[in-house]
Amino acid sequence: MGRAPCCDKATVKKGPWSPEEDAKLKSYIEQNGTGGNWIALPQKIGLKRCGKSCRLRWLNYLRPNIKHGGFSEEEDRIILSLYISIGSRWSIIAAQLPGRTDNDIKNYWNTRLKKKLFGKQSRKDQRQHQFMRQQAAAANDGMMKQEAAHPGMQPGA
Repeated sequence: MGRAPCCDKATVKKGPWSPEEDAKLKSYIEQNGTGGNWIALPQKIGLKRCGKSCRLRWLNYLRPNIKHGGFSEEEDRIILSLYISIGSRWSIIAAQLPGRTDNDIKNYWNTRLKKKLFGKQSRKDQRQHQFMRQQAAAANDGMMKQEAAHPGMQPGA
């Protein structure tokens, strides 16, 4: 038996958010906070949206500390560098770029930066590159776990 739905799908609005919906959600949260109960929030403020949709809209678009607009060359460099070393761990990458969300970075990567890194490589070359990066990350992770389990021990000892 599955999880109970968070809302009545028949009465929930889907698709793009209107400026009025954005204003209503933003105003309420700025005055009252989220209260930690996203499921009840839409009904409290008269939105015909799912609680999950409200949470994602707030976190990814409406929060006041979100940076909107194009990415700088420095941000590109940071994303590329971190992607090469840790892969698509978007939330970890986002933590290094104040004002950018993991979703924003993931979308930017998939629409622009991936081409900078891979160029016009074939899919096979891309998969090989990704496999090698995963192997390197796994080896690095194993060494970090070993170091955590045996602090002060010399590598290879």
